[in-house]
Amino acid sequence: MPQIKYKNKPKLSEHEIDKISNDRRIALVPLLESFLSSDEMFVGRDISVEYSHQGVSALVAFIETDADKYVLKIPLKPTAEGEALFLNKWEEVGATVPHVYKEGKLGNHRYILMSFVDAPMLSESIKNGLVKSDIWVDLGKILRNMHKPSAEGYGSIVEGKAEYTTFKDWITSEKVQEKIKYVEGAGLLDTKLWPISNVIDTLVAYDERNPKSSYCHMDFCADDIMASVPLTIIDPDPMFNNGIIDIGCSLQVMSAQGNFDHVEDLKEGYFSNNVSYDKSALHAAIILSAYMKFRYWHKTGRDKEMAMVRKYLIETC
Repeated sequence: MPQIKYKNKPKLSEHEIDKISNDRRIALVPLLESFLSSDEMFVGRDISVEYSHQGVSALVAFIETDADKYVLKIPLKPTAEGEALFLNKWEEVGATVPHVYKEGKLGNHRYILMSFVDAPMLSESIKNGLVKSDIWVDLGKILRNMHKPSAEGYGSIVEGKAEYTTFKDWITSEKVQEKIKYVEGAGLLDTKLWPISNVIDTLVAYDERNPKSSYCHMDFCADDIMASVPLTIIDPDPMFNNGIIDIGCSLQVMSAQGNFDHVEDLKEGYFSNNVSYDKSALHAAIILSAYMKFRYWHKTGRDKEMAMVRKYLIETC
């Protein structure tokens, strides 16, 4: 009889803020098992399953058969959608991403079955000194290329469409404002140095001058890139938005690691030494990303990262 062997169990977060995610992760395990027992790609085959212990937004399993290896990803939020669409769009413009074999629903959650990439994470290769010095410039160029396809609307995908029609609708939405108010209330950013009203006005004006919505990754960093040849982009937090928001998010996340030279290299690659790019809008996008990220970081004890971002902002913005 064909067998399914499990090498480990899903890893659960120790943080209280992730309790709902932990509960969803546990509830998804039997649905994943049912999928493997009935899907035409796996039925009747011996299978081994290893759960990924990285990331908090999805249940991810590496599935190995006698001949092939796959990645099955199930986002924990039932409303999450769009990852397959984004990967396919980026693949069309030449970015290297996992190939999507199929997508569908398990219970109320969407899933994606993708190709497995046999390579370490870029963050691991960096720690081991196995990457070239100009890798960050290359990454900036890759992200710029990923922003070439035009999208319609702004925000996350809800029932196949963008949540909001305009950029202003998105940035003034309750979802965005809740995160900003938390940061202000907890005193995580100096509102006198970086007033959010100025940030919003600057970005709204920028989008009016550059009204293009792109397919944005929103977590483009070494922990979501695989050190394959060429580099493979994985695990987006898919959002329709102006590209300046995406590059700002990447620069803010990278600044948290403390290597500000790499931040500048990524910027150089993205703008390709275009001295006329809007520096004020980019600074505003970096500051907005801090307002957006700090609530979760604060609740999960990432004080050192927040301090490093504040240091970067003081030195550059």
